[in-house]
Amino acid sequence: MCVVREFISMLVLLLITVLRAQNSGTAVSITDADEIRAGQILAGEFAQEEGMRPTPQTTKIDEYLQTVGDRVAAHAQRKLPYRFHFDPSPSFKSAVGLPGGQIFVGGGILAYMDSEDQLAAVLGHEVEHIALNQCRERVIKVLAEKHLSADKLEQLKVHDFLPGYGHDSELAADREGVKLAMEAGYSPKGAIRLLRTFLVLGQQMPNTTIEGQKSLEERIAQIEALNDQSGAQVSEKPLSLP
Repeated sequence: MCVVREFISMLVLLLITVLRAQNSGTAVSITDADEIRAGQILAGEFAQEEGMRPTPQTTKIDEYLQTVGDRVAAHAQRKLPYRFHFDPSPSFKSAVGLPGGQIFVGGGILAYMDSEDQLAAVLGHEVEHIALNQCRERVIKVLAEKHLSADKLEQLKVHDFLPGYGHDSELAADREGVKLAMEAGYSPKGAIRLLRTFLVLGQQMPNTTIEGQKSLEERIAQIEALNDQSGAQVSEKPLSLP
């Protein structure tokens, strides 16, 4: 009788484990093709929400971003069809990487740049969000949370992919992104100067948190260490926006 009870208990535990695994979404998996398709869907939604419309000027800037981005992404550990887009909104003072290689750069952040090296660092940062599988893992997480399979990618919403990836992941994207830019022949000093600009701007804003300022200081220190380790004396290139 005890043996029967133990056997039944084992079956119950096994059933609970299976159900928990199903509910947690651990069964969700995607291919590179799925991720690329997800990125294309999300990029279209992002462009629509931002009201982006191609003009001769924005098309030329897209081409310039693609040229610099190709140099940087050539050294990425994941070989994907990286596509770089210009969002002319002055209020978009950042950049965003979406699954599969889709990257948008805001007019607001370009306004703070004066060298191609700064642009290369920003593009490298977004490339690494993708190359380090941070975007891919978020696709899997969102699909699991919404109980969707990979054939329901059109139900993804871009707002789920706009928040940052947390302290450690952002530091990793910074570090590896600057390394990509350096391998492409750019100076890390551009990234340092750009982050210092953000640090000064943050100090002038009343709502800037102490944590935000400390994070910027940590990011700057990390890139300064890379610069010291490399010992390279590379001159920054002027920004060549059309």
